[in-house]
Amino acid sequence: MTFRVVNEARMNQVMDLWDYCFEKKDDPFYQWYFSEYCGKNNMVIGGFDEQDKLQNMLHLNPYMLQLRGKQQLTPYIVGVATAPEARGQHLFRPLLETTFEVLRSQGFAFALLMPIYAGIYLPYQFSFCYYRHKYDMELEKLQLSKIGSDLQVARMALNKEVLAPIYQNITQAWNGAPVRTDFQWNKLLKVHELENVQCAVVYEADEPCGYMFYKLQDKTFNVLELMAQDFAVRNRLLQFAAAHKSEAKHFTWLAEAWDKTYLSFVDHNVSGTLQPFMMARCLDARLALENLPVADDMEENSVVLLLTDNIIDRNNHLLKIKTAPGKLEAVSTLDEEEATMDMGAFTQLYFGAFTATELAQAGKIKVHNTAKLAVLDKLFPKCHNYINEYF
Repeated sequence: MTFRVVNEARMNQVMDLWDYCFEKKDDPFYQWYFSEYCGKNNMVIGGFDEQDKLQNMLHLNPYMLQLRGKQQLTPYIVGVATAPEARGQHLFRPLLETTFEVLRSQGFAFALLMPIYAGIYLPYQFSFCYYRHKYDMELEKLQLSKIGSDLQVARMALNKEVLAPIYQNITQAWNGAPVRTDFQWNKLLKVHELENVQCAVVYEADEPCGYMFYKLQDKTFNVLELMAQDFAVRNRLLQFAAAHKSEAKHFTWLAEAWDKTYLSFVDHNVSGTLQPFMMARCLDARLALENLPVADDMEENSVVLLLTDNIIDRNNHLLKIKTAPGKLEAVSTLDEEEATMDMGAFTQLYFGAFTATELAQAGKIKVHNTAKLAVLDKLFPKCHNYINEYF
């Protein structure tokens, strides 16, 4: 077996495997993806047997994340698939090893993916860094507090000029959110158009202040994305959804992890649940630390970290991290470690999904000097993480 970046001459094999495992060739998304996007704006890595036949693959779609106040280009792994005749041969690890080497050589510190089943990726030190609050309920139980009449809602065509400023204004305060460039917006709205996604926008004094992408299918009102500048705008959009009782009986929505809409529900049984959403993995810990912004009120201190990686040998480090106001220095050391964590825990810490104290309490960080937890908590403060990209 050889693992390498797939060139144009072998793209037909990629298309055939996608057709076997995912959307079929007559599906509108398939036709758009392979005519307009795949191989032009992303990269595919595959494993080939001795007859040069594609056995497995993954696709790497580029995203710019606003990570801890700094933009970092991060590949999003999608389209992970194995030909049926090659399954059970343990080909995923060498595919990942090749992928990680390629991405490290290109200067990427992290990679993302949305797992179908987390158990596939946990052994390779991917970890959940994004969570969502899932609502799955009868539409008639979507009962919300009344709001003023100064907010008007209207259905509209998918208009980037209206939607993009709303998304940017709201997500700029969140962590890990993709920066949607014109290219990303055009891609997203094209696929929404192909999949018959609809859009509602809220206006206050003729100014757009929130929107909702939604789909009506199989008697379900499915919210695909909801952006609102405050709770009143959010409630106005949800009232719009609740008014569809003649078209839908069910309501689903993956809200932000910190959403509190359920506080208005009279039936506590529909309050929703916290759901793991997207995983990430550190590919280059040293590079990640070089990119880490440090608060101006950070005290002078240090902590010795033992970082372990079960796939990328060069990502195993014993580092002394020295902190000062607005500064961080990470140097190799022979000092005794004060905290030990694998790449999964380090990624969650870096993304701000959990504090060091929370990860230690969960057994994800082994602490040899408990006083150093305060240093790590200050260096890696917890964040509001959000992402809503599916391909």
